[in-house]
Amino acid sequence: MKKLVSLLVVLAMLFSVCALAETTEITYESRGVQVPATLVTPDDCDSYPIVILAHGHGGNREEGAGYGSIADALAMQGIASIRMDFPGCGASTEPFTANTMTNMKADVLAAVDYAKANLPVTTLGVFGYSMGGRIVVELLKEGFVPDAAGVLAPAVDFHAENALGDATEAAMAAFETDGHYTYTTIYGQNLDVSKEWMTDLTKYAYPALVDDAAAAYAGPMLVIYADDDSVVSPAGSQYVADAFGADLIKANGTSHSYGFYSEDMPIRNAVVYGASSFFAFNLK
Repeated sequence: MKKLVSLLVVLAMLFSVCALAETTEITYESRGVQVPATLVTPDDCDSYPIVILAHGHGGNREEGAGYGSIADALAMQGIASIRMDFPGCGASTEPFTANTMTNMKADVLAAVDYAKANLPVTTLGVFGYSMGGRIVVELLKEGFVPDAAGVLAPAVDFHAENALGDATEAAMAAFETDGHYTYTTIYGQNLDVSKEWMTDLTKYAYPALVDDAAAAYAGPMLVIYADDDSVVSPAGSQYVADAFGADLIKANGTSHSYGFYSEDMPIRNAVVYGASSFFAFNLK
């Protein structure tokens, strides 16, 4: 492991290369559909790095106050970003049954293609939160090679039982008869998941998924997680950090929220400025 950073460590100060940023609502094509997304670009820069931000299961491109804050912090560092709504989330017009890992990975790669085709990008980073973190790890395993990658509480050991809990048996039966099943998350969301989602979820076993991804990708890696995360296993996040020899930030104190869905600014800042500083160091 390269280094350990805690909330008690003073994070690097942001250095403003491009003073202002422009935020644009865009759509781009993926899988034959239009994906809604937000593009943030630094002003007065002839070219710049870009980071693709992947949100979590049942979340959206904002992730409360989290992803907008990360995008702003990246822009202050002279780095652009694209954050999209995955199928059935945010402004997406698709049903949540289309919210499979196959489709989410396709949408991340399509965002990369959009950036390369339409923007003066120099280097590329990718960052994922929770299920978005798993998406990042799966993409690395499958041969995607960014210039830098980061994950926040990556759901690498997420499986049917911890996703569906006591409803697992009923869900499995519904998958066979109806092709989908609606369950209620711990946050009170009613999510209509498809059989294809479950097939994707069981495609790669833990910890082999992480080991294979680490063998395929040797670039800079950041892992952020909390020891008190009650949704994504802290042990799984630590396993990712160890496997990749990653830079590590501990953000203890708000479980799986990381200050994105609360007013806990010290923890949110640890994530936001830790991630933006990591990408500034490795992409510029």
